[in-house]
Amino acid sequence: MEQIIAEEKNKISTAGEKIRESLLRRKCVIPFLLALIILACNQATGINSVIGYNTTILIQAGLGDHPAHFASTIFNLVNFAITLIVVLLVDRKGRKFLLSIGSAGVVLSMACTGLLFHQTEKQRVDVKDALQSMVATNQTLTLTLNEQTATGLLASSTLQHSNPSTPVSLVIIYSYGAFSSATPAERSDNLSAKPIKISREDAIPGNKVIAFFKNPFASLDAARTAPLKIDNALITPIPDERNGWLTAILLYFYMAAFAVGPGVCVWLALSELMPTRIRSNGMSITLVINQAVSTTIAAIFLPTVGKHGYSTMFFFFAGCTVIYFITAAFFLPETKGKTLEEIEEYFEGGKK
Repeated sequence: MEQIIAEEKNKISTAGEKIRESLLRRKCVIPFLLALIILACNQATGINSVIGYNTTILIQAGLGDHPAHFASTIFNLVNFAITLIVVLLVDRKGRKFLLSIGSAGVVLSMACTGLLFHQTEKQRVDVKDALQSMVATNQTLTLTLNEQTATGLLASSTLQHSNPSTPVSLVIIYSYGAFSSATPAERSDNLSAKPIKISREDAIPGNKVIAFFKNPFASLDAARTAPLKIDNALITPIPDERNGWLTAILLYFYMAAFAVGPGVCVWLALSELMPTRIRSNGMSITLVINQAVSTTIAAIFLPTVGKHGYSTMFFFFAGCTVIYFITAAFFLPETKGKTLEEIEEYFEGGKK
């Protein structure tokens, strides 16, 4: 009986060693690394941020409130229509082709959108000193942004705006101790906008657990008594409506390109890419990375836009998608019409 048990244990041990050895083979390691890169870059295209803030982006690009919401509706319709079309094409054109075309379109549209925003954001003026002098004794700040207020703030700056009558947007980045926050961008020509209000409750976490995840090195007790500090108060000119519609068209192209490749094909391609023996564990790990990248971008998007502008984030998205394109076009095999055994053989021996 003891001999039988020993033989069974030996078989289990031998099988475990074989599995560990197989996981280190080319046909397992390379598909896993490709899936890791592609799923990380899939979120780094900025799709969640663009979908979530597309109305705000269009308003800052020059459209009014109602045209921006109308353009946003078209944006969602483009996503829906192109997705339906790609579902019909995915088995005809192949995953590799559609991913390459889609990622290339994302790079082009994000780079062009970034250039449009850079033209106005390079005219930004920082009026933090003027706003710091307006902080109340209870360490709060309330400000109604209109043409008169904007003109007064610009007059206090040594960097004068080229045309004081042009509508502008204002973003305030502020902090209490080591905890910082930013106000949403407000336009000076939005007569229905509510006053900008800054208070300690908007920046300070409610408890130490939340404070740890927001800034693990900050002191919550110190922040509760720290004065309000205006880190940046950036006034940016708003371009004309033509610029807004041009930005909308670029975002439509961006959404269409994403739907063509990264939006539909990525999940199908990666499910076929992974060998059966590592598919569950491999996809689990890559999905964790995917969500980690998504969470990181969600955390840095608004603070980065507030301090450095939309152009910085759009150029970042374009740069990450270049990596996506190179991986899809030059390293990802075409899985259309191939069995799992043929795909494994490709990675094992480098055969097409």
